Amino acid sequence: MVQKRFVAGIIAAILCSSALVSGCAGQTIPLSPSSAPDQQSTGSTSPGGALTLPEDGGFKTVEATASSDKYRTFYEIFPYSFSDSDGDGVGDLKGITQRLDYLNDGDIKTTDDLGIEGIWLMPIMPSPSYHKYNVVDYKAIDEKYGTMDDMKELVSECHKRNINIIIDLVINHTSRKHEWYQKALEELREGKTDGYASYYHFEEFPAGTSKKGWEKATKAGGNWYYECNFDIDMPDLNLKSEKLREEIKGIVDFWLNDVGIDGFRLDAVLWYESTGIADSVSDLKWLYDYAKTVKSDVYMVGECWSSAGDIAQFYDSGADSFFNFSMQSATGNVVSSLNTKDGKGYADYLVNWQNTIREHNPAGIDSPFISNHDTDRSAGFLLTNTSRKMAAAMYLMAPGTPYIYYGEEIGMRGSGRDENKRTGMYWSSTDNTGYVASIPNSENKETPEKGAYEQQKDDSSLQSFYRRAVRLRSQNPEIARGTLTSVDLGNGEVGAYIAEYNGSKVMVVLNVGGNSNKVTIPADKFSVQEVRGYLKADSGDAPGGSGNDDPFADLTGETQSSAEEQATENAADFSVSGNTVTLPAYSLIVLK
Repeated sequence: MVQKRFVAGIIAAILCSSALVSGCAGQTIPLSPSSAPDQQSTGSTSPGGALTLPEDGGFKTVEATASSDKYRTFYEIFPYSFSDSDGDGVGDLKGITQRLDYLNDGDIKTTDDLGIEGIWLMPIMPSPSYHKYNVVDYKAIDEKYGTMDDMKELVSECHKRNINIIIDLVINHTSRKHEWYQKALEELREGKTDGYASYYHFEEFPAGTSKKGWEKATKAGGNWYYECNFDIDMPDLNLKSEKLREEIKGIVDFWLNDVGIDGFRLDAVLWYESTGIADSVSDLKWLYDYAKTVKSDVYMVGECWSSAGDIAQFYDSGADSFFNFSMQSATGNVVSSLNTKDGKGYADYLVNWQNTIREHNPAGIDSPFISNHDTDRSAGFLLTNTSRKMAAAMYLMAPGTPYIYYGEEIGMRGSGRDENKRTGMYWSSTDNTGYVASIPNSENKETPEKGAYEQQKDDSSLQSFYRRAVRLRSQNPEIARGTLTSVDLGNGEVGAYIAEYNGSKVMVVLNVGGNSNKVTIPADKFSVQEVRGYLKADSGDAPGGSGNDDPFADLTGETQSSAEEQATENAADFSVSGNTVTLPAYSLIVLK
């Protein structure tokens, strides 16, 4: 969302399974006939002996499990900047459709796609702004992005690939150009306040007075003011208005039924009401409860850009999920844990936050991320390849439904004004087809040395690491869906947590230290039978340091020439013997 005048102060305070169940003899058993077929164990299960590590970290050894619920790895797309299908300089819906195979080719046996199972589209409705967070028509597509037929084709192609698609629903405010607002002004001039004027917050102020967050509605006559906490062109809606709620019902019906999307990302839920969180939570509960009558498995994720305590209260609404703002940014829990080498603290944080969510909503789902369209891109504060990879491993292997911001997986950078964070997806360094070279008011001209497709072919690239992490997550559905328990391994640099789902347990062990660490897992907590997979982030540079003066000069820091060589080197640094595990610097392993 376009940031509020005081959001920076809030950020500083933020620090505060459609799945497989373990079976006998190292096999996995599908929960239902529609689940994935039985898979073979990824490693030897000799009791008390050394376990054989899976080839290529388990990336290709075990087939991924296709999600059939709300636990998915999502990918955030700014349509303006993602891919331009017609060469007019603006990204569009057809461009996204053309790039779907990069995100998910629809075949869980292949490993060259990113493995995404959910897409969040930033606003696609008609709007006078480039970002389109001030909507003019809630039941149309902005002509720069294409047509409603283009949107329906995108939805259809996503569903063929088992990708759920959600769109930004901005109902905290509209554009002043929206028909509702224009009709409201007409009514006020006529002395009426119970029609369209009730859709917004209007007040008459005494002459010569004003209030913060309010602007004079000069075309309304008299001394009418309208509430607009974000921008003067974004008049706030009155979500308590029953007449407005009927309009919103029609909007929800249209997108879920007529267009066929799977849910909504809800913008600025913290500001639904200026009278306090409880009133905003009440609005959200009404919206979610109604949407479920339209589509029983509708998925909603809300943006509450505030402290963890505020976010927790929004789970009382019953809505599925909220973005975890405590995890993102240079001061969030992921980067802080890396900088302080506090793996145990990070594991404890994940467990405590999950417990907090479930106290407010037993079905609540966390939505971890490290950057989005409003925040500095993560490659700008994760200055080395090691730190970028390890941060990705940490949040992508957390419970819930993680969100990758487009271009994050290839090291795109951007900071400062919002436009700098939303530049064109860099597809290739040799072919600029579909590349959006500029967006309005952006000063950011930085591009990675290697584009998405070059990195896709390089097994040591950042993009390939993201593919491994996403696939390892989908191979172990307990991680996303399970109930977490932290385990103290007696070494602060090593964090460990057990994820239990439908009677199946896996343990995630991560080393955020700069050296190899050997730990022994208490036998009364977990008995290691199998290595499910591992990730090694160490690229020969130091997380948070300046070992790489130009983060784009070498996106890998590694020289392996093939996947086999990469697997051999990584495997040599890991060892598992009984319950004793050795992890190389900056790495993660999943145990069964």
